[in-house]
Amino acid sequence: MKKIEAIVRKEKFDEVYKALEKSGIGGVTVSDARGFGHHRNGLKDKIKLEIYADEFQVDKVVEMIRKAAKTGTTGDGKIAVLPLENIYRIRTGEDGARAI
Repeated sequence: MKKIEAIVRKEKFDEVYKALEKSGIGGVTVSDARGFGHHRNGLKDKIKLEIYADEFQVDKVVEMIRKAAKTGTTGDGKIAVLPLENIYRIRTGEDGARAI
């Protein structure tokens, strides 16, 4: 299992969201974020997405986000893929892939 974290431009969020909604992933958590990159041109408003995924879904999800979020200019964002040791669904007690 993996955790995918993506930071995208606010104006590209709707496109990213629509792509993910059609993908069949288990769900996504969305937060407002602010930050800057190596150009240091001030804090910019961004959207942070967090997605839990099975290994076989990761490449597909990353590519969907990249395509939907890309403008080709500085500040398009970042995607990080992190190892996920386990996940638990609070309501049912399920864990692992069943909890996604």
